[in-house]
Amino acid sequence: MRTTLTVLAIALPMFVFTMARTMVEQVHEMLAESDLKLRVAVHQKLSFTSPLPQRIREEIEGLAPEGYITAVCRTSWFGGRIEGKPAAFASMAVDRDTFAKVYAEFEITPAENERFQEERRAAMVSPELAKSQNWKVGDRVTLTGSLPPNPKMEFVIVAIPPKMSRQWFYFAMDYYDETLRKLTGSPAGVNNFWVKCSSPEARQWALTAIDKHFASSENETRTELESTFFAQFMKSGGDWVGLTWNVGRLIVLVAVAVAFNTMSMSFRERTREIAVLRTLGFSAGKIVRMVLSEGVLLGLIGGLIAVGPIYALTHLTEFSIPRMGTMQIPNQTAAIALAVACLCGLLAALVPALMAGRLKVATALRKVV
Repeated sequence: MRTTLTVLAIALPMFVFTMARTMVEQVHEMLAESDLKLRVAVHQKLSFTSPLPQRIREEIEGLAPEGYITAVCRTSWFGGRIEGKPAAFASMAVDRDTFAKVYAEFEITPAENERFQEERRAAMVSPELAKSQNWKVGDRVTLTGSLPPNPKMEFVIVAIPPKMSRQWFYFAMDYYDETLRKLTGSPAGVNNFWVKCSSPEARQWALTAIDKHFASSENETRTELESTFFAQFMKSGGDWVGLTWNVGRLIVLVAVAVAFNTMSMSFRERTREIAVLRTLGFSAGKIVRMVLSEGVLLGLIGGLIAVGPIYALTHLTEFSIPRMGTMQIPNQTAAIALAVACLCGLLAALVPALMAGRLKVATALRKVV
């Protein structure tokens, strides 16, 4: 029973460690990949929540040397939610004419893009969001915005691009602007101007030239790499990535402490057994190695119980976590988790092993266990 509990005491923390490291690695991989797309975000200098005028798009396009910018797409956060459901999901208004160019990795087909241009209430939805809401192409969807004046808008799903990741809902900026003008008399503001650059040199130009152009104006901007913007956006709600990784590392110490306690108790109950082995000719070094090997073996079994099922599940099926998307345990993370589990067992057995090696045979044989 104690051996089983020791294995489980290692397995549960190792499961948490594996999931935490996988989530952190997935975020880092996403940020690294975003820089390969040659996009930069242009937003208000003090805060990305403060809107900028729509006309800045034309200024950015006119500012760039010929061939530097592929397209500029304005985006405005909507944060739509379905009536009767409190949780909002990622949704925003985008420019119809440049959306497919700026987000080329979505691989929006010409037919899908044409429907997006023609339908006034058109919306494009990611497969993950469509699956969670049981939506299909042609469905009519009514959403309420999470920002004042909380407009209630009706949309028609015209496309569910397979390559569109995570839970996203995109619709036309002109439709959003028209709705806000009717409700408030003011146009829709823009949270971000996403600039698709043609080369790394063009991106470097954008990072300095755009902010320089708008410096000391009433609409000062900050231009950032896409990875930098997303990293700051995630931290705006708290550094959950850092917190997750800290919890993952802390849980390893918990595993060592619990395993050490149970293995120490096991050693005390087996004192006379170890003394008998010494009288039969087992050297102190061999006894130490036996106890250490037992600790490593228990750690390895606990690691396999923790990592094996979730590793197989994420590789054999499409395993996803809400708001995180599809998750797959990397080979490196699985190997590190098994190594850490073995190390936990080794550290937990270290003190009992040294005590066993220093055990005085005559004294131990007199104990009644």
